[in-house]
Amino acid sequence: MSSKRFALLGGGLLAFFVMAGGLLLYLFGTQTYTVDGRVAGFKDGGQTLVVEHEAIPGYMPPMIMPLPVADSSMTAPLESGNAIQFRLAVADDSASIVALRKLPDTAVARNPARTTTPIPSEGGSGTQMLQTGDRVPADLTLINQAGESLRLGDYRGQALVLTFIYTRCPLPTYCPLMSKRFATLQPQLRTQYGSEVQLLSISFDPAYDTPKVLREYASQYTGRLDTWTFATGDSTQIQRATELFGVFTKKEDSDEITHNLTTALIGPEGRVRRLWRGNDWTPEDVRQAVGHVVGSS
Repeated sequence: MSSKRFALLGGGLLAFFVMAGGLLLYLFGTQTYTVDGRVAGFKDGGQTLVVEHEAIPGYMPPMIMPLPVADSSMTAPLESGNAIQFRLAVADDSASIVALRKLPDTAVARNPARTTTPIPSEGGSGTQMLQTGDRVPADLTLINQAGESLRLGDYRGQALVLTFIYTRCPLPTYCPLMSKRFATLQPQLRTQYGSEVQLLSISFDPAYDTPKVLREYASQYTGRLDTWTFATGDSTQIQRATELFGVFTKKEDSDEITHNLTTALIGPEGRVRRLWRGNDWTPEDVRQAVGHVVGSS
């Protein structure tokens, strides 16, 4: 067989496998996105790539986040800071990089997640975003899954870990992942600290996430609501909460809300002790931070 014929055959096979892969992704309900960004680090021996990426229209704002790769050999030639373009495949319960290539250094901003203007919450009031050490307003008022009013000041004397979600979030590495991690944390923290440490998931979709919807959502993750509360509130209070904690939201034409992620640890004295931006944290990270806070209070 001539080298020319072999090359043609090889190219045909490659095209076939690419088309077959695309068909399988379609048949199994996987969405794919083409994303530009930079390598921010490596985890798990190259099986997970930490990327700082530009906005993905209709999916997520600019973020720094870890993503598993389909094959660890994909990351072998990469170095931190490399400009890359990758294909992100998103299924019902996972998201991973299925292809990538290096780009010229000038093709991507030096810090794409930090130099891109964040998506402001619609109708933002200009509330000052909280930083580590700031006191959280005690009068921020929410409504829990039982329809009862609660204030952040009610948690004084307890350590509080809070995050933001909405129940219809379709992105497996966003709200569902936050809730799964809280589900892992809850029994650990309850066993170690009892009611001294509380979890709070705040929905920024008050029009849909009524107390009844939150109860149904909560039942998917926990059977104990004594140390984990799911809350919403009126639009004014929810907007205030998202702005305080730097959660940027934008309602799309569909029911989806483009948003980023923030998880916070508030000490018993009511001050922000830790902030985690994005999903690059583990339950163990939070558990250790809680231990430092509770142990020093």
